[in-house]
Amino acid sequence: MKGRYANKRKKQKTAEHVALAPVKPKTFCQEHPDNREEDHMEETEHNSRSRLNRFWDGLKKNWRVDLAILVSTLALTAYFQQACIMRKAMRVDQRAWISMPFPNSFPLNGMSIPVITQMINSGKTPAKGLKIDVLASVFNKDDKVAVGDFSVGHPHERLHAPGVVFPRDPVPINISVGDYLPQGGKKATVPDEALRQDIANGKRFILFYGRATYHDVFEVEHFTQFCTGSGPGISSDTLKDCLNYNEIDTNEE
Repeated sequence: MKGRYANKRKKQKTAEHVALAPVKPKTFCQEHPDNREEDHMEETEHNSRSRLNRFWDGLKKNWRVDLAILVSTLALTAYFQQACIMRKAMRVDQRAWISMPFPNSFPLNGMSIPVITQMINSGKTPAKGLKIDVLASVFNKDDKVAVGDFSVGHPHERLHAPGVVFPRDPVPINISVGDYLPQGGKKATVPDEALRQDIANGKRFILFYGRATYHDVFEVEHFTQFCTGSGPGISSDTLKDCLNYNEIDTNEE
């Protein structure tokens, strides 16, 4: 009896001990530091900033490259423009310039009416292939003169300078006033008393005009036009056309 009750008391005491044992409170499972949501957000934000910074850095770099290219292009363009301007200025300065001084007079006291003048190269380089279409004739007061028209049906003379015309080496032009024949050639005008009276009274007048063409050493073609006359019989329209015909070219190429 004593052993049976003793075992029973022992079991009760063990149950009471178990019942009185403290129960550990439940705790939530902590998140691993490497997987925290805050860290993930910070990493995402950091990556976004990094990409944005790289974008701006690339944009700045491209902007600098584009600016450098633009500046280089503008500088190259300015250089070529300056080179072209200098080239044109050099050609204008060095080219041949052909001119023809007007005759001092058309004398009427000889057997013919001479036209004495010369072609002058006032440039710095020779003129090549000089040719001159020219007309010197007597016209009636009411004649309509086609100044500068050397086409078919308008007889005239063509003169050629031999070789080249060097600067400060004038080429003499000695022709006479006359009547140009349709079949070619010219009949010299004799200044008799009747002609002298007609010119003095304004019934007839003398007109001399022409066009000289030539090439410079740069193979650019040029021209010089000239026109002058004598006598009060020149109409205002003819005089205007004559004055306006005096011209030179501005060819650069």
